[in-house]
Amino acid sequence: MVEHIVGHLSEAYSGGQLTGRRIIFVLYSLHLGGAERQALLLGRYLQDVQKADVEIWAFYGPGRASELCDEFGLRWRVIPYIEFATRAFRYQSLLRLLWQILKARPDVLLPYTVVPNIVCGLIWRLTGAKVCVWNQRDEGRGCYGKWQRAAVRLTQHFIANSCQGADFLVQELGVERRLVRVVHNGVELAAPVNDRVTWRHRLRLSEDAFVATMVANLHGFKDHVTLIKAWKVFLDRLGNEPREAVLMLAGRPDGTQEMLQSLTHDLGLEQFVRFLGRVDDVAGLLSATDLGVFSSRLEGMPNGVLECMAAGLALVGTDIPGIREAVGPENYPLLAPVADTNALARHILLLAIDPKKSKEIGTNNRRRIDTEFRPSEMGRQMTGMIIEALGQRSNPALRGGWPRLGRRRAAVGRPMPD
Repeated sequence: MVEHIVGHLSEAYSGGQLTGRRIIFVLYSLHLGGAERQALLLGRYLQDVQKADVEIWAFYGPGRASELCDEFGLRWRVIPYIEFATRAFRYQSLLRLLWQILKARPDVLLPYTVVPNIVCGLIWRLTGAKVCVWNQRDEGRGCYGKWQRAAVRLTQHFIANSCQGADFLVQELGVERRLVRVVHNGVELAAPVNDRVTWRHRLRLSEDAFVATMVANLHGFKDHVTLIKAWKVFLDRLGNEPREAVLMLAGRPDGTQEMLQSLTHDLGLEQFVRFLGRVDDVAGLLSATDLGVFSSRLEGMPNGVLECMAAGLALVGTDIPGIREAVGPENYPLLAPVADTNALARHILLLAIDPKKSKEIGTNNRRRIDTEFRPSEMGRQMTGMIIEALGQRSNPALRGGWPRLGRRRAAVGRPMPD
């Protein structure tokens, strides 16, 4: 998928402006999720189009993301960081990472997600790197006290993939608004490995079956519980409709699948809910789908929503800022309050019984992806920001050296617990 997108990007934006610049992405994990997909997309673009020297580092792995790195010729490595440990072990992890970065001699550090943001923010000035960019990939869940405050103070450049993420940086972490840029995720599905007919045959579904799909790893905050309960309500309201209706849950089972399967059993939904696990051919699965669904309680800019839209699907989801920003005002009526089982079921039923309306919404969603979430625009903005940051090298608005971690800073929004 990433290879296809990079080919598209290279046609849209002239390359070579970062030739020879050494750029290290720092990820939390090499297991594949939304943040990792975006990092690989940008990493491949910077390497193949902008001719930068790119490496992908992570604290945990290997996983599916490292497999994709191998496919795409991106160098990767695992540098363990012990997050939940004594203070001594955490300092040792910081020093080990600092030493590894010093040896790598990067021009740019691009951490993704909260822990890499904090860790890189704390040490980047000691590594010889010219630039470190804080990437806010979620809406701002959790506060990390003095470590986070110190990292924010030491960081000069901030990117958020959603307006809510940008607001979190400004309102909660005290970052000056002018230092924060919003760069939306880029999304473009590759050609399906298997087509609709093949997927439906594999899943033992008839051509006229109604299929709704949620693409998201099975984290608790994705709230698959509400979606499964809503599916029960939907089926009850569907009544004697002759069409088969099946809910597909595609994503890595991160500790909640057993509980969700138990819930499915208790509700008598075993034949109506399928747990697919990790799906590499997301485009193929979505080609066999009639409706995208997304029940998350918390999101920055959800890739699972954008992928459904890119596949030309209507989407029913929860009414949270990240999903609203993704789908746009015309789709607000299809968003249900968080954890509202009945409202979610009602919206699903509306589109299940009106396929013409669903198709029209899906066409508009595909058009929105083409205009608002183009990979070429994401690559262009990120490249421009990196070039600008390399040109600045320092920011007089962020004065001060490496602070003691116990020190509080008045400029950081509301006080946060240590």
